[in-house]
Amino acid sequence: MAQTGIAAFGVQNRQLTQTERWICFSALFFFGFTAAFNLFKAAPAIAFIGADLGFDEAGLGYIMSSYAIAALVLAYPGMLIMQKIGVKASVLISCVLMLIGSVIGSFAPNAALFLVGRAIEGCAYGLICVIGPNIMPRLFPLKNQGLVMGIWSLWIPVGTIIAFFLAPVIFESAGWRPIWYVSLIMEVVSLVWMFVSVKMPQVPENELVDGDVTRRKKPGKCFMFAAIMMSVAFLAWVYVYVDNINTLYPTFLQQTKGMSVFDSSMLPNWIAIITIPVGILFGVLSDKWNARKYFVAVPYLVVALLMFFCAFTPGEDLVGPWTFCILMGVCAAGIPMGTRAIIPVLVPDPKKTDFALATMAFATGLAQCMGSLASLSIAEIGWTANGQFILAPLALIASLIVFICVKSDRKVLAIRKQEEADEAAAN
Repeated sequence: MAQTGIAAFGVQNRQLTQTERWICFSALFFFGFTAAFNLFKAAPAIAFIGADLGFDEAGLGYIMSSYAIAALVLAYPGMLIMQKIGVKASVLISCVLMLIGSVIGSFAPNAALFLVGRAIEGCAYGLICVIGPNIMPRLFPLKNQGLVMGIWSLWIPVGTIIAFFLAPVIFESAGWRPIWYVSLIMEVVSLVWMFVSVKMPQVPENELVDGDVTRRKKPGKCFMFAAIMMSVAFLAWVYVYVDNINTLYPTFLQQTKGMSVFDSSMLPNWIAIITIPVGILFGVLSDKWNARKYFVAVPYLVVALLMFFCAFTPGEDLVGPWTFCILMGVCAAGIPMGTRAIIPVLVPDPKKTDFALATMAFATGLAQCMGSLASLSIAEIGWTANGQFILAPLALIASLIVFICVKSDRKVLAIRKQEEADEAAAN
């Protein structure tokens, strides 16, 4: 069905070339890692921001948690907004919201107004968490989804690296507000770039058979339960990686390994650095081998082993943490990519694909809101026991969920070919 009104904004009267797709993707990816930069830009200077604006200890938590709450609350509404007003209008509105939030934060004279700015930034982050992955099946053919989702899944690692390298340097030389000024520049660039470059094909690629505009897909068999279970497993991943490693691992390295604040922040950055090239490689291989399921299930199993044996070793020896960070970077390249890439395979109907990917965004927000549980667990049973008896079992359960509940994409694609053959025979 042809889109009309604001939903038609940015929709071309033809299919896009491969170059146009990647230019559009580049603009969206820049916006994505700008949103991730905004999420983490406060972390290196959070105590000083609190002191400057008069936050109490509880209020400091809201500086980061507002983003998680927004991702949780906006998961399904974000999907509906995109379906109603279209892709280009959705991402531009998200970027304008982010810009408004950063302007407020840049000049906020007190804690209350600063939190208003963070909440608005968080809304933009929540929207791109949902809208970004949902755009990709519309923009690229199914055969490219592994590579596309492999690169798209790097928006958080890239934003994290930029924030944790750039924000401390800016803070040390000029204070915390210039960090916000840098984000404003990034947001203006993103807004202009997306206005110029974001285009959508006349017919979404996930409605076509092999990119042929004369052949529309009929809804095939949907494996919605498997898609939802992928999101359930991903909830465990976000809790393990974001809540426990991204947030708390530097503290473990300081308290147990005796590392400085700077060194303890830099070591976990290697996870993100390794994830970037390996994520692209895994995306290419998953498309080539049609093995997205195993690029998720096997890394979950490896994560379970790492949590039990390497991540939280006692004493000051650094062999365990270095081994953990290197291998965790490889696992972090496979799990988000494979989860996002297999969902359009399992659920071919476009609106159901949107719902499944929105459920993944909801699971992400829910897990991030559970971050306080990680601190409570560590305080109660200690770092090593938390890794061995909480995090390792969670990763193992996630691996079993994927192995048992999710049909391999190779088998699903065989079913799709049979469905196409049956349809051709019927005609």
